Amino acid sequence: MAARLAGKAGVITGATSGLGLAVLHGMAAEGASLVAVGRNKARGEAAVGSLLAQGADVVFQQGDVTREEDLVAAIDRCRVEFGHIDIMHNNAAYLVTKELHETTNDEWNDSLATNLSSVFWGTKHAVLAMREEGHGGAIINTASTASFTATADTASYVATKTGVLGLTRATALAYANEGIRCNAVCPGDFESPMFTSFLEATPDPVAARNELAALYPTDRILKPEDVANVVVFLASDSAHAINGTSIVVDDGILAKTY
Repeated sequence: MAARLAGKAGVITGATSGLGLAVLHGMAAEGASLVAVGRNKARGEAAVGSLLAQGADVVFQQGDVTREEDLVAAIDRCRVEFGHIDIMHNNAAYLVTKELHETTNDEWNDSLATNLSSVFWGTKHAVLAMREEGHGGAIINTASTASFTATADTASYVATKTGVLGLTRATALAYANEGIRCNAVCPGDFESPMFTSFLEATPDPVAARNELAALYPTDRILKPEDVANVVVFLASDSAHAINGTSIVVDDGILAKTY
């Protein structure tokens, strides 16, 4: 069977850990040429190095998604390095675990910049490049089950992840006739440094993990690969008729009423 992403090139933000790293591996395994974007140079070079040793066509681009120019640079790098861009995965995220009245303006602004503005910039500049190249493309935005429901202590995260869905739908409608698709993936809790940090901020991380896992019908926390498999599919031509929607990957937790 031919690799699903052979001949395609793309950019993944937040690509050095968690979901982004799993997507990097998944897309590389399917033949994509990739620019992995992250802030941590050592971690990024290690991630790319392990894939290069396996023969993957990947490069690391150090960047901060809260800076528009860094996203522009990553997209430009993809076009220079590989000749074109076909895939944009806006994935980087920031979680504030505080109720609304405790959330500072700086935390709110950081949430907006990382979770929503970066998606706007990544989408905007990917669209500009894809339109110029004229062969369409796939944009995948990482939203969340928090785009549909809420917890009391994640107001800024819920607000920004909800915004990602609106941006995704508007983008899909605007550029569908040019072959540019835009979809969102909405994961539940999955293993990642952000999830670990959330647990470590609780009085009893082991108990917190067990309580969260017990909420899921499968009594488990997702693996990044569970979500990455869906992102890879959305980037492929097999998903050519899927546009402007969100795919929930949550082991069924949103199906519960209590």
